Amino acid sequence: MLRILTAYVGNHQSLLAKLYDAGLKLYPIELKNRCTSDTCHRITLMYAPLYEHANLNEETHDALHEMFGVANMKAFMHLARLANTGHLVDFEGNNIYLPHLDRLAIPITFIHGANNECFLPESTEVTLRDLAAANGISLYRRHVILDYRHIDCISGKNAVNDVYPFIVEHLDATQ
Repeated sequence: MLRILTAYVGNHQSLLAKLYDAGLKLYPIELKNRCTSDTCHRITLMYAPLYEHANLNEETHDALHEMFGVANMKAFMHLARLANTGHLVDFEGNNIYLPHLDRLAIPITFIHGANNECFLPESTEVTLRDLAAANGISLYRRHVILDYRHIDCISGKNAVNDVYPFIVEHLDATQ
């Protein structure tokens, strides 16, 4: 059984790894997000497209191998269970979190890329609705950032202007 996946592409790869990377070049990716980075292709296969390439500067794109490494298959198994269940559960499938939304009666700001395919924007909308029903809406905010996906909300070259003000606003409001 496969125990890990890795986005890291080393200099001395096995023939199997080279075939794997060659096959990933055929993975259907929007033209605007196509590049020649094997690491980038592996990240997309493992997690979905996590960023708009136009949002990353060249240095960040070149350093993706430092941000993504080995991923334990157990984590992917848990994510699969979440997707199949349709809501948050523990690894065994037990509903131990949702009955305790009162424990999240704290200020939370959700920031979500509008083009996020890893976690769909609707997910934070549902979470906000459920938290508001349990604790009142006044604790929660949600911002959907146009033309962003997932990690480019943090590491994007313009995130400092497009995203960070929402983070600062939340931190200032919750001091």
